[in-house]
Parts: sequence; C-alpha cells; structure tokens
Amino acid sequence: MSFTRFRPTSHFIAPHSWSNDPCGAVYVPETQEYLFCYQWNPGTHEGGNSAWGMAKSKDLVTWEDCTPPIKNGITTSYDSFGVFSGSIVSRLIDEKRVLFLFYTSVAALPIHWSKEYLEGCESQSVAFSTDFGRSWHRYESNPLLSNPPKKDLTTGWRDPFVSRWPNLSRFLNADENTDYMMIASGEKHRGSHLHLYSSNNLLDWDFSSTILDVQDGASVSPLSAFKWGKNFECASFFSIGERNYITIGVEENIDSKRHNGHCTLWLCGDFVLENGKPKFKVTSHGTIDAGILYAIHLFRDAEDRLLQLGWADESANPRVVKDQGWAGCLGHPREFFEISRPISITAHEDIWNVDHETGTMTTLGIRPARQVSGLRSDKKITSLREFSRLRSDNFEVKATFKNLNGSEKLIFNVRQSPSYEEVTKIIFDIWEGRITVDRRNSSLQNLGTESADVGDFRLLSGEDLKIHFFVDNSVIEVFANDRFALTSRIYPSLSTSVGASYYFGGFDSENVEFHCWEGHKNAWPLRKEQPEIAEIVANEYTYIER
Repeated sequence: MSFTRFRPTSHFIAPHSWSNDPCGAVYVPETQEYLFCYQWNPGTHEGGNSAWGMAKSKDLVTWEDCTPPIKNGITTSYDSFGVFSGSIVSRLIDEKRVLFLFYTSVAALPIHWSKEYLEGCESQSVAFSTDFGRSWHRYESNPLLSNPPKKDLTTGWRDPFVSRWPNLSRFLNADENTDYMMIASGEKHRGSHLHLYSSNNLLDWDFSSTILDVQDGASVSPLSAFKWGKNFECASFFSIGERNYITIGVEENIDSKRHNGHCTLWLCGDFVLENGKPKFKVTSHGTIDAGILYAIHLFRDAEDRLLQLGWADESANPRVVKDQGWAGCLGHPREFFEISRPISITAHEDIWNVDHETGTMTTLGIRPARQVSGLRSDKKITSLREFSRLRSDNFEVKATFKNLNGSEKLIFNVRQSPSYEEVTKIIFDIWEGRITVDRRNSSLQNLGTESADVGDFRLLSGEDLKIHFFVDNSVIEVFANDRFALTSRIYPSLSTSVGASYYFGGFDSENVEFHCWEGHKNAWPLRKEQPEIAEIVANEYTYIER
C-alpha cells in the first residue's frame, strides 16, 4: 500500500504516523501567523499520544511544519505517559506576548470510561512560550490541577479548554477578565459531566461548578433522537450575542452504531443558579458533524471570526492503515455563526431557539471558513455537462437548487470508475429529510467501511437547497444551507475511480446554479523541498499505547 495512495492533498495532515485531535489553535498577531497543534504519535500508525505536533500558516490553507511544542515527559512524572488534548491562550503580559499551552498530563494508562479509573492518571498542566511559539517550557509548579471532583468514580477528566466567557462573568457579577477552564468528564453509574474552574492569572484555578451534569441514556430533549453517553470529551464554550453555547464530544455506550462510538454536539442554553453555583440549561442542540469528524476545537481568526477544527479519523480496514503507515487528518476549518429565520412550522424543533415575541427562530450555523476558498485553482467548471466529464480526485462543488417541490432525491456520483462498478454517492433526499454519503460501492476490494454516513436535514418552507462539498482523495466533506456538515472517508481500490456524474431524477437541471473547482492547492508545499522536521525528531519520542 503506497504511503500517498489515500492521503489528502489540500487538508491539514501530520507528515506521517498516527494523528488525531486538534488541540491548540491560535493566531499570533505579531507574526501574523496561525499555529495549529494536534495529537501525534510519531513512529507508529497506531492510536496513542506522545507529542503535540505543530504547524504554522499565514493564510489557514498552506502550512509549514514546526518543531513539536511538547512531548511526553522524561523527567516529569506527571506527564510521562502522555500529553493529551487541551488549548492555547494568547495574552499580552507587560506588553509581551505570552502563549499558554494547557494540556492533560497523563501519569498512568489505560484511561477509558469502561475501565477502572487509576488514581492520579490525569492532571491538568501548562507550558509557556514567549517567542511566538518557537520554544516552550513547562511550568515548574505543574500540575495546575491534580484531582478530579468525582475521584475514583471518574470516567475521564481531560481536554482543558481555557478562555474568557464574558456572558458567564456578567451572570455571576464577576470580573469580565476572569478566565474559565472547562474539563470534559463523567461519573460511573451516573453520566457525563462538564467541570468548570476559574482563575484571574491563568495559573491558580478554583473549582466553580459542574456546569453540566447529565444522566447516561437520557434524551438530550424530549423530542431528540440523541441520548447522553458515558463520558464527555473535548468540550468548548462561546457566546454569540446573548446566546451561550457549548460544544462536546460524546462517548456513547458499547451499543453505539456511530464511528468509534462517538458523536459531536453543539448545545445552546441559559445560565441558571443551583445552590449558588452556575449551571447550563440546554434550550436547543444539534449535530456539529453527522459523519466521522470528532474532537471539535475552537479558535478565533485574525478578524475575530469563530472557527472550528475537527479530527477526520480513518475508516479503512486495519491492514490498509498499517500498510500506509499513517492515520488521521483534520477537516477544513469551519466557521460558527448564527442564522435567524421567521418562525416556520417545517422547522426541526431541536435545532431552533424560537422567539414568539419577535416571530423569529435562531440556530447555530456552520460553513467552510472563508479562507478555504484560497485553495481553489483556476480550473473552474460552471455546467453539469462539464462536471460529467471531470476526471479528478480533488475538487470542490457549490450548487443551488431552486423551485423544489419537496419530493426530490438529488445524487452526485464521485470517485466513480469508468464502468460504474466503483462509485461513492452523495445523496440529498429532500423527501426523507436526509443527506447521505453512500459507500456501499466505494471500494471493490472492501478497503474501507461500507456503511453509509447519514445525517438529518430538512429544508424550511420555500427554501432553496444550497450545497457545498469537497472531495480530496479519501476525504469527503459535505455542507448544506449553512447549517449541516458531514465528513466521510472512502478508499477506492481502482486507480481509474476519478470520474464524476449526477442523477436528479425528473428535476430540471435548468433550476441548478452550479460551480466546480478542480485541483485544489497542495496544503504543504514545503514538504517536497525541505526535510521534514518530524522525521528529524521522531526518534526522540516514545510510543505509548492509549
């Protein structure tokens, strides 16, 4: 199996080996650069963590590898078994830029909701950079936090997300410069928790509350198809205007049909006080990604737009992953924002906050970050007929379907072989209210999962369908109407599976506005010209099975 056979060209990806969660993204104004960090296990294709990998970019689409900021400790016992996910905070202190890298320090393994929780296995620590991320140094008084609130009943206590949360500070009549640390967790025989801590100096932290405490197996809301799981991971928080949001990764029970038993949700809600402590009351919720994207991480771009990253795991069979020698990449950066519409009886209740006084309803929007358009080439197709002649495994499509009657099933075929025996179908089923990546015939040799990635999506009354999708070798990302996203992975076995076509049934293609860009840029132009930093340092790392 070739190293490059299923590697995406235009996505953020480690230079080799296993990678997973995005775990620290920040814009540094002095250098006008973005730094992205990710969980990395150099030297093996297998899951685990022994380092944070890092890369930098001026534009969020083309990247250059950097020296990893931290690795599992050799002289520090509190993180000798791993440096798990976290976040980076950028602050001016005495007119000097300081980056704070918060992470979960791991002193013992294994860690999983299904296993006994080992005392002292997880703690929360920090490292600093005062030279814009070129070098990093652990805090001499690490760990910052050593003991989870639920002690030996804990199912997990990790992934510190640190930020100010002015809406919460105002609710608590606290200083708006207060920083909060949210740690994803859970309690055995109970359910999932989010623990909140506060600080006025980013070093000394006080427990504030268990801001979200949910019962395993309970529905997120009375009408919701989602049920709470065993443990939370990779939680973040933010506000848009007066509305408050939390994003979470849910570890479901062993009966889960989702990829790796994971799903990602956004929650909108209100702050309330219980026994003088802040709690988060969920008022609406939705899926961040209906496919395999996980470990959601938030950051702000240079214009203060709220952007999101996520990990696109492999869904290939184990032999493929072993032979190719690497695993995992990140999805394209996405923007979170709010969408408001007049109240509609066709709205899916769970995702909308309805305000009867103003006659409007609001939900969280999600779309590719504006910077992603910088990947486009000059090869643009504007007709469906030309699209059917496309021969490419790297392209982007945007289309608007007008004058829909509500019964349509609109299909785009991608990575299609000349005789159609191998094909992946992207299906927009208006009648069923569903978007599907059908992988049943994606690989004749069964190199990857055949089950479909499916998500619910319903148009509002009179609404056009606006779709946007990317194909980048094995990665497919699908968006619809700025409020739906789905990530999938495919592994065609035929080198000739680079065709494309469409089937719209009886729908008149004259009602379609269509654009396609072929051959996106290489996101890593310097990897061809310079020795990989990762290759130089890989031998210094110890493989730890997570």
